[in-house]
Amino acid sequence: MTVRSWWSGISADLPRPFWVLVAGTFVNRVGFLVQPFLALYLAGPRQLTPSTVGVVLACFGAGSFVSQIIGGYLADRVGRRATLVLGMVGTAACFMALASVRQLALIAVAATVTGLLLDVYRPAMSAAVADLVPAQARPRAFALIYWAINLGVAVAGVLGGVLADRSYWLLFAVDALTCLAFALIIARAVPETRPEATTGEPGSYRRVLRDGIALGLFVSILLGSLVYAQQVAALPLAVRDSGLSASDYGLIYAVNPVAVIVAQPLVLRLVDRLRVVPTLAAAELVLGIGFALTAFAGSVGMFALTVLIWTLGEIGFNAVGPALLAEIAPPELRGRYNGLIGMAFGGASLLGPVAGTWLFGVSPGLLWTTCLVTGAIAAVVVLALAPGIARRRRAAVAAPEAAQVAPSPA
Repeated sequence: MTVRSWWSGISADLPRPFWVLVAGTFVNRVGFLVQPFLALYLAGPRQLTPSTVGVVLACFGAGSFVSQIIGGYLADRVGRRATLVLGMVGTAACFMALASVRQLALIAVAATVTGLLLDVYRPAMSAAVADLVPAQARPRAFALIYWAINLGVAVAGVLGGVLADRSYWLLFAVDALTCLAFALIIARAVPETRPEATTGEPGSYRRVLRDGIALGLFVSILLGSLVYAQQVAALPLAVRDSGLSASDYGLIYAVNPVAVIVAQPLVLRLVDRLRVVPTLAAAELVLGIGFALTAFAGSVGMFALTVLIWTLGEIGFNAVGPALLAEIAPPELRGRYNGLIGMAFGGASLLGPVAGTWLFGVSPGLLWTTCLVTGAIAAVVVLALAPGIARRRRAAVAAPEAAQVAPSPA
């Protein structure tokens, strides 16, 4: 297969505004600098104690937990493009405020507001992709977005270290600039895609919460994300307890983005042929298996192998999960559906580290076994939803979604 034929297959049915979103996402992720270095910034230039750093990070996480619910509401209420621009501009302003404040109370407030605005864009982004891209091409489209994110984050990891050695202020400034650049790209080159309501019933989160499939996906993704959260909670502790160094941990964790970047071209070629429900269930099971195998790791190579295994689960989830959500959501409620699922990720980021470190303290083996069981339950929940998902697909074929028409002009 030539590169040209590969690219022709990848780019089929993907409209120009979608590629603008991909480019903007890459630019924004290259500037993903504040979050990874926030704890070091607080403990270094701001000279906060470890416990105080934890409190500030919890404020950041609390804001992020609510962020996607608000973002989902705005995406459906005021539009995808407006929410994307608002979220990016607001985040840029909050980054600069967080870099400027000195008093602890103001730092906590700035961190909370930053977390609140940081992920407002996510439901609107997912909804815009679903609006723009035909149903048969959505898995490929979301896989491309996921690839762009990882390519950008890989660059950001190197860039962030270089900038932090010179001045932490540069981290905030560059991150803010890339947010503004993303906002400008969207404002100039992405049309509003929000469809008109297809029913007379007003859109609200009540409709989402009455959807058993949406709630089932919420539960499954929450469980899978609790397992995934152990990458930043228990995995570093396991590496340390094995007598390995921080640099060893860096090498072990680097397997994750490298595997994603290397595997994604193949995934892009195959993703349209994957059966969504079995793939999602298998991904969550593989995620649990990968973390469970950490119980048997004691060397850099063995830890790296476990990371590779659970990364395969992560890749599978991101290949089909967003497309499945777009498929089951009414077009006018895509923002809120994505907000609900975003809340599952946010809840896991709050609960996962606490539960994981507690279980690790009781017994590392208990934690890794719990990861396996939790991943298996998450997979079973997805499989139980299969009949309902199939019925909804048949209904969608009988009555094509409003999202299949061209988006409204800017």
